[in-house]
Amino acid sequence: MITPPLSGLVVSGALLVTLALVVNGSVTQRERSLRLPNETYPLFYQLHISSDIHMGTLLFSGNATIDVAIRRSTNEIVLHANNLSDIQITVHRVTDIGLELVDDLTHTVHQSGSYLIIHPTENYQAFEQGQLYRLEILYTAIMTSRPSGLYYMDYRDEENNRTVYIAATQSEPTYARLIFPCYDEPGFKSNFSIRITHGSSHSAISNMPVKEILSHGDLKTTLFHTTPPVSSYLVAFVISDFDSITETYRGVTQSIYSPPTTKEKGYNALRNAVRTVAAFEDYFGISYSLPKLDHVALKKNYGAAMENWGLITYKDSNLLQNGLKDLRHPMSDKITQNHEIAHQWFGNLVSPEWWTYTWMNEGFATYFSYVITDLLYPKQNMMEVFMEHEADSAYSYNSFNDVRPMSHYVEGDKDIINVFDIISYKRGACVIKMFHHAFRQKLFVRGITHFLEKYRYSVANELNLFDALQAELQEDEYFSHQPWASKIREIMLSWTHSEWMPIVMVTRNYENNTITFSQRSVHHKDELWWIPINFATAKSPTFDDTQAEIFMPPQTEYTVALEDLNMELSGKDWIILNKQETGFYLVHYDTDNLMAIARQLQTNHSVIHKTNRAGLFRHLKPLIEHNEIEQVDVVFEMLKYLEFEEDILTWNQVADSIGCLSKNLYGTSSQRLFNEFVRHLVSPIFKGVYLDQTSNTPLDTANGILNLACSADLPECLEYTRNLAMEYIINKTNLTTESEYYGTGDTVLCLGVRYLSDHDFHRVIELLQEADRESMYYEDIIYALRCTQSHRHLLYYMEVLLSKNSTHIMLSENDMMYLLYVYKSNLASRPVIWQYIERNYRMLCRSPNFFEHLKQLAGFVPRHQRPHFLRLRQTIATHIKMEGITPNTELIEPDSPLVGKKVKITETFQDKFEQQIHDWLLGEFPQSSSKSDAILAASLGATNGSSRSQGILNEATRMLRSALQIADLYR
Repeated sequence: MITPPLSGLVVSGALLVTLALVVNGSVTQRERSLRLPNETYPLFYQLHISSDIHMGTLLFSGNATIDVAIRRSTNEIVLHANNLSDIQITVHRVTDIGLELVDDLTHTVHQSGSYLIIHPTENYQAFEQGQLYRLEILYTAIMTSRPSGLYYMDYRDEENNRTVYIAATQSEPTYARLIFPCYDEPGFKSNFSIRITHGSSHSAISNMPVKEILSHGDLKTTLFHTTPPVSSYLVAFVISDFDSITETYRGVTQSIYSPPTTKEKGYNALRNAVRTVAAFEDYFGISYSLPKLDHVALKKNYGAAMENWGLITYKDSNLLQNGLKDLRHPMSDKITQNHEIAHQWFGNLVSPEWWTYTWMNEGFATYFSYVITDLLYPKQNMMEVFMEHEADSAYSYNSFNDVRPMSHYVEGDKDIINVFDIISYKRGACVIKMFHHAFRQKLFVRGITHFLEKYRYSVANELNLFDALQAELQEDEYFSHQPWASKIREIMLSWTHSEWMPIVMVTRNYENNTITFSQRSVHHKDELWWIPINFATAKSPTFDDTQAEIFMPPQTEYTVALEDLNMELSGKDWIILNKQETGFYLVHYDTDNLMAIARQLQTNHSVIHKTNRAGLFRHLKPLIEHNEIEQVDVVFEMLKYLEFEEDILTWNQVADSIGCLSKNLYGTSSQRLFNEFVRHLVSPIFKGVYLDQTSNTPLDTANGILNLACSADLPECLEYTRNLAMEYIINKTNLTTESEYYGTGDTVLCLGVRYLSDHDFHRVIELLQEADRESMYYEDIIYALRCTQSHRHLLYYMEVLLSKNSTHIMLSENDMMYLLYVYKSNLASRPVIWQYIERNYRMLCRSPNFFEHLKQLAGFVPRHQRPHFLRLRQTIATHIKMEGITPNTELIEPDSPLVGKKVKITETFQDKFEQQIHDWLLGEFPQSSSKSDAILAASLGATNGSSRSQGILNEATRMLRSALQIADLYR
């Protein structure tokens, strides 16, 4: 049994609920925190659940017997209970001579706070400090259909022509209280002795191995060995008719449980699990704590998987081998499984003191699942996958408005659920990775090992973790002499309690040989960090050693002499910070240094580590997006080498930057020149990945390349995607489910219909109108056609979808949202949509959300088209006044600051850089103007569409009339 802690948990910003309380026989009101009080503590649970789920009965009964220690004298024992009925409670005081019945107690159930309060019928201090009580609580409850608490699923047993019902638990984060009365907070750890009574056709598994099975008629009772101290959110059991495959290694028995017909699909997962548990044991030097670990494939699960100690549950598609899916994504399921196995140490062995520290569970499990998987499968380049699947999301999250620190106090159920987010998983993983490298990997792991050993079977907070790292660093011969080595708490807290992410600006003084590092938040918030920095240079181009060479203190500027860094650099040499992008921050360089990097890329790009090459473009993207580039020429010099780049990770980062440039140059005199430049860059990698029959690059990882190539009108890409799209649309060839294009089918279809001949376009429209509107095929065509670049085809497309004569009138809220989606996603659609609105505003005004969407569309009106927009707006205003229409949202005002707001940054970019870019492109491709026209004409072939922007609200009336004439012919 666990000894109850003596120190109370800190509650800050506590939410309050009103609770009915009996005082002197009358009911009064009392406010209390949504957190449990700390006066009592559970030592031991005996839990008995009885279920007839084998018969499809959802009602279950429970007996929770809980030994409770009184830490401070109190007049109540407060537990959690939610949706439990028929509650009967017996309380005994445990004495040296036995159990003594306490019979002057009653209980109150408080639904909104999920409380079960045991208190005396007359108000007095019934429970004295140091005493021990045994609560026996009988109750019933009903299983849920969704994965929370104890929930049910049904399977079809085709072999025996029957429906099989099974039950499983989901206790995290606050769902254990739906299964049994408990102290449902992670800081309360107790031993559990569990027994399950169930039908004899089923079996039961739980956190611990089976101790005994008792048979009684058509029922069996399965008893399990007692758990070590465990938080309630990790308590689990499954009642099913599942079969299993098993392997024992190093004294740990692991099993894959699944419906009998799918048992054979679990062997890959079993082999991986055995290897992964052993690898974690070796890596951290701490053995897995339980004698067994089960992995259960369920039809329904809360997310991809749940890390219950000794009994991990999975959505079946994330555990069992499933044909082509596993060939296309051979490692995704292993990452999922290894994430949950990592939790057996991070979260289960040592649990968070409170949900404030959810990142200590999820961040460590996310990061080290990749580290261990990379060790087990070195050819799969899992740390590159980490950068793309985890780090990219963590970086992008800083563009959102709703952010929070990693350590963030929450209290209510909804807030607790919301803390399981990108910040806890992905940002937490990136920060852990940063210090894993900055503090040297082996030393960091030793610190984590000592942390896990010290708090084994207990709970911890972030300061406990930081102090364990501090102790290791101060014993290290190298780090103990560093000026920052005694400030680990301060260093780490600057990351776990900041909301945003730093940008480090690197400015070299070429006259006095110094470097000034400046830092600021990505959102200019008043936040400062201790930032680990290391360097690679032209004279020392090694990227292997990723430990911190210096820490930039939390100040806005920090100047260091090259001599103090043991560094020699000439004026033309480059310096790159953050080797292998292990640090979680952006780096911006002065123009001269960036140009030196560009020269190196053009001379021999392989000198710079491929992860840093990708990072260079990740860091450039926000500068391009926010017009913060000092000289745009340097961006193009950076891009210039890409015709020789073969790294997919780098191309995926480049795709975003080029996409941003392309959007800003759309409709300008530089657009075709820029497209030719992009075609020149992307053509070799596109042909190598998509046209080379020997390429083994998974196509779903190269989506950025496909987008770049087709968006720049590379003929080979247009032909490639058009053939695939027409195969799917006309010949119904599978493209989006069981093919190598799984997950990228929408992209392929969109790009494949960019330039269709009139014949092919109208054939697609016919197939659309013939298709079942509830089918995925119909939805695929609808969404694909939004991408056509032909104005005439877009006009016809709008008529088919929105015309009052159409059989598919899209005037509902969702339909109007789709119109807005087309407008935002396809720049070529904008003049078409404005002209459609100009012609059909009378009909559109009847849509309940038209005026709200008009307001959003107005944000994209460029300044040169504002007068035309204002005339259209006045026409609509006159119409709704004459017709007596009262819109749900007021018509946007003529002088509203929202008009044109969304395109101001693009217009500013064009004002600042368009001429420079045009001159640079002409210098690079002096014959490009006539040559690009020829290439584009060849790429379009017989297509009658236009890819050129005609400007918003001009010359489209003539096209509209033409399209309507064609439409009449096809109706």
